[in-house]
Amino acid sequence: MDESHKTLQRLERLRQLNTDRNWINSNLYRLMYKEDLYVLAYERIKSAPGNMTPGTDGKTIDGISMCMIQHIIEEMRTERFQFKPVRTVYLPKPNGKKRKLGIPSTRDKIVQEVIRTILECIYDSPKGPYFHETSHGFRPNRSCHTALREIRGKWPAINWFLEGDIQSCFDAIDHGVLVSLLRKKIRDERFLNLIWKLLRAGYLDLREARHDSLAGTPQGGLASPILANVYLHELDEKVEEMCKQVERGGKRKRRNPLYHKLSEQKLRLVKKGATRTKEFRELVRQIRNMPAVDVDDPNFIRLKYLRYADDWLVGICGPRKLAEQVKEELKTFLSQRLKLTLSAEKTKITHARKEQAHFLGTRLAIGREGIQRVVTTNNGSIRPVKRRSTGWEIVMVAPRDELIKKLHAKGFCTALGQPTTKLGWIHLDADQIIALYNGINRGVQNYYRFADNFSHLIRIQYILKFSLAHTLAAKYKCSVRQVFKRFGKTPTVTIKAKDGKRDRQVAFYNNSDWKKQRNGFQINQATVDQLRWSMKLRSRSKLGMPCCICSSSEQVEMHHVRHIRKTGAKKPAGINAILQLMNRKQIPVCSECHQKIHRGDYSGIRLSDLAYNPYESVQRRRFRESRMR
Repeated sequence: MDESHKTLQRLERLRQLNTDRNWINSNLYRLMYKEDLYVLAYERIKSAPGNMTPGTDGKTIDGISMCMIQHIIEEMRTERFQFKPVRTVYLPKPNGKKRKLGIPSTRDKIVQEVIRTILECIYDSPKGPYFHETSHGFRPNRSCHTALREIRGKWPAINWFLEGDIQSCFDAIDHGVLVSLLRKKIRDERFLNLIWKLLRAGYLDLREARHDSLAGTPQGGLASPILANVYLHELDEKVEEMCKQVERGGKRKRRNPLYHKLSEQKLRLVKKGATRTKEFRELVRQIRNMPAVDVDDPNFIRLKYLRYADDWLVGICGPRKLAEQVKEELKTFLSQRLKLTLSAEKTKITHARKEQAHFLGTRLAIGREGIQRVVTTNNGSIRPVKRRSTGWEIVMVAPRDELIKKLHAKGFCTALGQPTTKLGWIHLDADQIIALYNGINRGVQNYYRFADNFSHLIRIQYILKFSLAHTLAAKYKCSVRQVFKRFGKTPTVTIKAKDGKRDRQVAFYNNSDWKKQRNGFQINQATVDQLRWSMKLRSRSKLGMPCCICSSSEQVEMHHVRHIRKTGAKKPAGINAILQLMNRKQIPVCSECHQKIHRGDYSGIRLSDLAYNPYESVQRRRFRESRMR
């Protein structure tokens, strides 16, 4: 049995044992000696955005080697491994404030990914996760859409929303409390000490001055999301306990006496055959607009709860007094148990029928306002039609005005929503510009496909389409009218192909189907075991293979490039041209050849000049060699 299979079996065993929520894990630190886990970690993160951004050691993922991994493992064995301080950058937020983001060194990213893999086997096994079903952030096969789908299907007849906001949650996580929570499932001091080192690594500010980390998880760290979920799992436990305590009543609310009185009157008219009378039509109209149950039943109390990372929402089926009680109890719990502060300003109690709550970029309410479906008329136009509703179901609304404000902040339109030139993109090729606009347009429409006002997003598409036209007009120094004349009503660029291949077209995504899909959530079904699939990545890894230029096995590293262009007039040369032909961004090269690549010594190299193609299958290679004999 090879070492990779043994490592997979060890992780599978770890997942199986942790289906027992009371299982205590020991001897985890020895997993940090497994070379396969580091190669797997590299394969998982190698193509992630930001890997070519240097950390505090000035290095990027370009140049990683098996020697580096073996050196990390040796430091783990002697417990001399130390995390480096993260480099801090600040990213602008929509509200004008800035979000702190830490950039770890490459070696630290790989170690954090190994830690994350181990913790995921303990806390989030598909065989029986320790985390609750109410937690949706940073978890396999869960997303914003799984959370919103839960609200759509299981939160009817809510009276109040409690929008929870924790002040600087990730920066305020108490290290001592976090490690004490980890001890509930882990009894391995060496492994916990490694996590202590991660938490206390510190950071460098913009002036390169080092600061200690006294609280918080490293934002930007690969292990930080699951550590935050371990911490906030206590909040999930608390709310679940409260749900059981306050729950009152049977499975359903009591019958609405007026609804059933009118239903009996309707039935009597049906028996008399008086279904064409004005009285009958009026009864039908009243019944259709009336819930069958008493929505204000004081003897029916329920709490609903969801959390996505540090954003959480409580739905209260009951009086406002209960909502205020829940808010105060959670405020006390967060302060005393988790040493977190509930924001008094941003934590709101919202009347579900009169106001809108905000959760995961979506406005939520109870009612029927805006519950429409879009129909196509005989002449091909579309118009909204209200569908049947009692007015006691979840309404989900895309915040169009807020989206326009974001487009204005990014330079796509004026404050009034009039399209403008995106100056920062003028230097790009036309096909690149169209692709970037498509990314935004598709992203917005895919995310809000479930929204009850989905058709309102046609305004967003209009802004992006004409902003694209203005940008192309500025690039080619012509008018917007000339842009549409040159590129078509739906701006399209044709990329001329060579070597007999078909031309390629890049067109603006101009959606014409604005029919609402209330269940149009983008959710990936868990059909593949992520752990087993990841171990296949390890078996196919090129890390540790001989240099593909000279066949040397000494000091082999992985050469990385930021991006491989597939379209446009700018043709890559040398190694970049070879990587484009392979459709890859990494190749194994020895240290000497790697230095030559960065000096530009291989500017004229061709694919046929390589000692071998690392991405060519064995069968393909044998066939090619047999043809050459």
